Amino acid sequence: MSIKHSLSFPILTYETATSYVSRLTRYCGLASPNDFCLDHGFRWQDFVRGDDILFDKMAAIGGANAEDMKHWAIRTVDRQSFLTAGEYVTKKSLVRTRVRVCPKCLVEGRKLRGRYGAYRRHLWHFLSMRSCAIHETPLMNVEPEKYTIRNYDFCKVIERHWTTIQKEAHRERYRQFTSLEAYIQRRLDGRKQNQFLDDMPLHIAARLCELLGFVLEFGPDRKITSASEDELSAGGQIGFDALKQGEAGLYAALDTLVSPNGLRTVRHRSDLGALFEWLRLSPAGGEADPLRTLVREYIFRTYPCSEKDVVLGKTCPTTSRYSIHGAWKSLGIQRERMNRILIAEGVAQKKDGEPEIRLRDGLSAQDITRLSEQISNRLTVAEATNVLNVSAEFLMLLRKSEIVEPVIDALDQVPKYEKRALESLLEGLTAAVNSKVKETDELVSIIDAARRIRCPASDIVGLVLNGELTKVSRDSTVRGIAGFRVNPQEVRACLPPLEMDGVTKGEAATTLRVTYQTVNYLIDEGLLKSLRVRNPKSRQFLDAVTKDSIKEFQREYETLGQLAHRLRRASGPLGCHLETKGICPFETPRGISWYYSRRGLDHRLKKVGLVEPKVKQAASA
Repeated sequence: MSIKHSLSFPILTYETATSYVSRLTRYCGLASPNDFCLDHGFRWQDFVRGDDILFDKMAAIGGANAEDMKHWAIRTVDRQSFLTAGEYVTKKSLVRTRVRVCPKCLVEGRKLRGRYGAYRRHLWHFLSMRSCAIHETPLMNVEPEKYTIRNYDFCKVIERHWTTIQKEAHRERYRQFTSLEAYIQRRLDGRKQNQFLDDMPLHIAARLCELLGFVLEFGPDRKITSASEDELSAGGQIGFDALKQGEAGLYAALDTLVSPNGLRTVRHRSDLGALFEWLRLSPAGGEADPLRTLVREYIFRTYPCSEKDVVLGKTCPTTSRYSIHGAWKSLGIQRERMNRILIAEGVAQKKDGEPEIRLRDGLSAQDITRLSEQISNRLTVAEATNVLNVSAEFLMLLRKSEIVEPVIDALDQVPKYEKRALESLLEGLTAAVNSKVKETDELVSIIDAARRIRCPASDIVGLVLNGELTKVSRDSTVRGIAGFRVNPQEVRACLPPLEMDGVTKGEAATTLRVTYQTVNYLIDEGLLKSLRVRNPKSRQFLDAVTKDSIKEFQREYETLGQLAHRLRRASGPLGCHLETKGICPFETPRGISWYYSRRGLDHRLKKVGLVEPKVKQAASA
């Protein structure tokens, strides 16, 4: 069999690459995938590890969709990690060599598609997938082969154990397909669902759900090593439900684990149980670090840790405890309001059925001062825009430019702004007003100037604050930033000049002597690199091509247009002539300019009598 005479043997939904080759091997009447691969010039072991070239080759042989094969394949990245469906997973989170199956799926597959209809799903590789989404039955562990490589020959493995698989398929066993398993399946399909979990590596997110749910359901005293598959499945469901609210859901779940004595003694390790041990034993500097930081910070503000206490690799800063009664007297406000502020700031909590709040951690004198200032000094977005007399979009520009910096208010988890910082900003603008500005100077508002020059309004505010503008006035009848006036011509002159890091696509086409469509094609093929830049004149955004990528392309390739220019010939006839001489360009779609590899090109041209003509010297006068 050769690639030129490919079969029509499609890859099935979610089928792993090794399962496909195992089925294709039997379909072709061969004894093993090893023989099949050797017949086509490569090793079975190399295919198992994952190789795009081999995937393309195998897809061509069998008539399968190469992209599906690559997407669902389990590729080896290194000894401890793998890649599948765009997700990096660790060795500990996968059942890589052993075979786990849904017996009902296999039996139904044979009934529907015959002898070659039973196949391995890539979802079955994941340890956190413990049940079948279709049949809601536990996945079955098939007895492993003696040699590891033989476990990848899926057809042979299930053939040896087919009687057992059939018996298991007829057993009435039920295990719920949990929300965590559904999340894993959807995430492998490329669908975003929960930003908090989506920001984590998949194996970290899955393990967090299982361990958090396990501790919530069975208590911190149970060791995870004693958990059954059913208990881990239930833990995954409970943990995923708790984390639907993201970071807030994590904290709420941890709150339920804090024992009454935990507010007076350092006992986070025993309260958090298996979850804490997992984070403690995870390697420092690894993928679990962001989560470890969240849990550590929670422990620092919940438990009375001292400066000598090291939690998850970090030492807690020194704190002194402050009572509820003392906080009430120090803040000098109504107690009910004080309680709401303490709860909003995350330093106190109130459980259902309890009349009083309880501090998560001790309050220091500095904390009381800070809280008192925040009560009167913190503004919402609407209040901040009112103080500055700008739109919410303008405020966002100031925020992105770091001219104003919001803080996250614990009450409603939204950005708020310090009133003093906003007033300081207005004072800085007022200080830049020049009383000698002439009436003949064209002055417009900052918003109008930004619209004319096509620049962010925050850039103009920055110029004023830095003292770079001399023509600045203020309309006393208009409050806030809206009352300040600047000269557009002066602003344009003071703005830093824009420099393009590349050339336009049209310039790239001229340089390479190809069509504009060819430039887009070379970008899509990865031979040229594009970037988003601003036009130095109009300041509008456009797509450009990096100069380095053009140089790199010209080092490796020469276009037909460049070659025709160098040889002083017409490009069309030259291209046809070269093909007749066996000098062929890279294969390109219709309408795309031809290009050749520079390696050995001049030598081949010389052999067919094509040399660059010498430039005649002008006759001397």
